[in-house]
Amino acid sequence: MMIFAKLCLLASLIFLLFTRVRTLLTYFQQEEYDGKRFVGAWSDVRLFDVKATVATLVAVVLGANGMGAVLTTLLLSVAFVVLAYLEGQHRFKKALARTERAMRIYWLTFGSVAVLALLTLLHPLCALVALHAAPFVMIVANKVLQPLQVKINEGYQSEARAKLERLDPIRIGITGSFGKTTVKHMFAEILEASGPVYYSPGSINTVLGHTRHIRQRLQWSHKYFVAEMGAYGIGSIKRLCDFVHPNYGIITAVGDAHTERFGSIEAIAQAKSELATEVCSAGGTVVLNAKLLDYAPFAKIRETYGARAVTVGFEDADVVISHQELDGGSWSISLSSQNPDLDGITYELPLLGEHNVLNSALAVVMAATIDPKIVAQIPYFTRTVAQVPHRLQKVGAPGTALILDDAYNSNEMGFMSAVASMDKLAKQRGGRRILVTPGIAELGLEHDRVHDRLGKFSAEKCDMIYVVNPDRIRSFVDSTKSGAAKVIEVATFSDARALIAKELHEDDVILYENDLPDLLEEKRIL
Repeated sequence: MMIFAKLCLLASLIFLLFTRVRTLLTYFQQEEYDGKRFVGAWSDVRLFDVKATVATLVAVVLGANGMGAVLTTLLLSVAFVVLAYLEGQHRFKKALARTERAMRIYWLTFGSVAVLALLTLLHPLCALVALHAAPFVMIVANKVLQPLQVKINEGYQSEARAKLERLDPIRIGITGSFGKTTVKHMFAEILEASGPVYYSPGSINTVLGHTRHIRQRLQWSHKYFVAEMGAYGIGSIKRLCDFVHPNYGIITAVGDAHTERFGSIEAIAQAKSELATEVCSAGGTVVLNAKLLDYAPFAKIRETYGARAVTVGFEDADVVISHQELDGGSWSISLSSQNPDLDGITYELPLLGEHNVLNSALAVVMAATIDPKIVAQIPYFTRTVAQVPHRLQKVGAPGTALILDDAYNSNEMGFMSAVASMDKLAKQRGGRRILVTPGIAELGLEHDRVHDRLGKFSAEKCDMIYVVNPDRIRSFVDSTKSGAAKVIEVATFSDARALIAKELHEDDVILYENDLPDLLEEKRIL
């Protein structure tokens, strides 16, 4: 009978590990398979085992105090099955992407910890070895598989590079601390006036991401290829440029988003300037937010390449936004310039947010620079620019509250612009101004200063503020006390939605500002 009980315990532990490894891999993937950052997540999110450990220790104590080894072993087996089932019911905001790489890591990790699970045949306490080793076995598994992954990636990249060279579309790179995805969508829709455009969906902005889309989706019919470019350190955009070889570039902004990764805003400016350097040195043209000239790398680029670096801004720019007026849900925008091809362009933009005025101007100027013949058509294309999902997207229907979904990757300027838009719309509707936010991520040393400013700004323009995971942004919570807004602290977005639903009025406007990934919102007890 004892042999049967031990086999039941082994099977139940393997079942629990089957689920546990999937959970850990989801977080590991969200940390971009970075072992060091994953160890930080293991501590911050509490990915270490608690429930199964307690269950095991209780079973051992009960067995030692006369309950009987067979019964306690069977009870522990049941506990493992229940815990595996409950863990399997958890729903992630960003579910595991079952890529080939992810599955290789999964099966190597699971196989390794399943072998460790055999130790439970010796003693139930040995179950803890497999459970607690799983996160670290996963890091080792990724390292072991790394050479194979590099070889596979290089093969795919070679295919994509050859296809891009063979099809040879006109290539445009877009980067910036924020706004690049929105500008990409705007620009691609406007550039359709000149010819078929391919651009990666969502926020694909890495070499591997572009590799997959070039291999699978780029066609001979595409005249233009638009590549969003993300920077994860100095040299990231240079590597993307070496892969894509852009003929043109747009750089939206330099800000304190991702300061935690780069260390300083000067380093961010240096990283973003790599696109301008690559494009201009190859004889192409780059369109810049005029404020970028405040940073030394961009000032040097302007000095070196002159007219190849076209600036756009509200003043002191090659192309000046001379008029902007919000009428209902659309902007009326005019541009002026010494360049006759860019002077006098007037268009409408059906998107919320004052920051989108500059974003759209960057897109319009780039499109007009690439193909001046489409200038007269630009107003027809901007008028129908679609809302970009999760970027100040209006969601609502007659008779219901208006939701502003600005859940993706917030920054300080965009945060304030979104709150200002909510304030204006709520006053027009006569409803309450309700903000739901967990703040901004990856600010590094600027974390408290930025959140203090955002808290004071929000306190003046909101009636209710739901702060998600408030312990992470205590400076924001404290600074909101400067206004009359009612502040409610909640653990998750789901908790906020449940509370809002109980007292929501049809005239209210709710802004969901920045929805953090599971890693930053959750505290788990596995």
